[in-house]
Amino acid sequence: MLSRHQTGTAEQPPDNSEGGNAAHSWATSIGPGVITTATDNDPAGIVTYCLAGAQFGYDMLWTCVLSYPSIVALQLVSARIAVLTGNGLTANMREHYSRIWFLLAVGRFLIANAFNIAADVIAMGVGAQLLWRGSIPAFAAVFLVLSISLQWYVPYARYARLLRWLALSLFAYVAVDIVLRLPWTALSPRLFIPRISFSGNFLEMLLAVLGTTISPYLLYSQAEQQVEAERPEDGRSCRERHGEAHQRRLRDLRRETLIRTALSNAVALSILIASAATVHASGRTLDSTAALASVLAPAAGRFDKDLLGIAFISSSLLALPPLAGSAAHAVAATLGWPNDQQHSRRIALVLIAIVVSSGTLGAVLSAMRLDPLRVLYWSAVVNGTTATPVMVLLVLLSTRHSAVGDLSSHWMLRALGWLATAGMGAAVVARYVSYWSG
Repeated sequence: MLSRHQTGTAEQPPDNSEGGNAAHSWATSIGPGVITTATDNDPAGIVTYCLAGAQFGYDMLWTCVLSYPSIVALQLVSARIAVLTGNGLTANMREHYSRIWFLLAVGRFLIANAFNIAADVIAMGVGAQLLWRGSIPAFAAVFLVLSISLQWYVPYARYARLLRWLALSLFAYVAVDIVLRLPWTALSPRLFIPRISFSGNFLEMLLAVLGTTISPYLLYSQAEQQVEAERPEDGRSCRERHGEAHQRRLRDLRRETLIRTALSNAVALSILIASAATVHASGRTLDSTAALASVLAPAAGRFDKDLLGIAFISSSLLALPPLAGSAAHAVAATLGWPNDQQHSRRIALVLIAIVVSSGTLGAVLSAMRLDPLRVLYWSAVVNGTTATPVMVLLVLLSTRHSAVGDLSSHWMLRALGWLATAGMGAAVVARYVSYWSG
């Protein structure tokens, strides 16, 4: 497991004198704020929300509002499991479930992460092309090398402090909503009343929106973050550490989760509204990156492409480490590697291997001149189709006292978790039924 010393959190910079620089780039300490807003709303999320607003107007606004309680519940369960057991989700699933179900959930998660990383590499190429013109495949390759170098040599917390200022570009969508002076009174019911069409296109888009809103890697990353933060200095297990300090940490965790999820969902909602109010209202379609950038035009004017390019690059560079890191820890737990600092460098090598292989796939797809917007959209669809097994096993873990302690009696969190799982599963089933029937 990558140690807090090696990961280089904002609270404790790493000491490279002990050779820990190889591992300190995996993002295990992402607090509330702009950084998590950017990682939760990476280019795949931006494109998906824009496409949803452009095609279906305000009909999917409810997904960002009604999903909030369930996302919070799932993340709290994930973090609580890690705090009480001292292990991440993969290790707990490996311990409590049969090998076939465990491998199914982890395998689908790794596939989704690999595709997501590939899509984000393409997005960095697109972002650079919007800023400086030139070849998207060449830019994608350059930024892939840059991301790998940052993850290997620079503590994540150090360069994240710089990138978060660039990631403020995401809030330009909020500015668009303000500039347009929308009829909020008329829009308010759309935030809470679901509108569902059983057409294949709508169901596929709904699956993509849910996939990028309730992304599996956020649950794995949340658990691993708590394992690092809660690792005892004296060698005791997390089960042995109770008392006021422990309870205070859990209270802080609840507050942080509520804040960062609210901020992330608010930005996602702003993107949906901005796209619906600009592209959908004018009858246009999002068929190019220029059209995608035009969503920002009411607030950014002629700098809309530059702003979108900055958003793509900064959010991708912020999202890649937790994407690859959560996958690396999943591989380590699947192989049964001990949860100690001795194996940190090995996990770091797995992380880099995942970034290299998935990033290379992204560069190849970019060189094939596939539509980058479609690739980013489909990465969200893949997330949606792979999330259900992970969510099922996570909610089942929440019923086990050995894994979550007193939380096993908190029926509200379990109910919210099952609600999200049922909704995601229903979206998957409905999409495939509509596909095969029509």
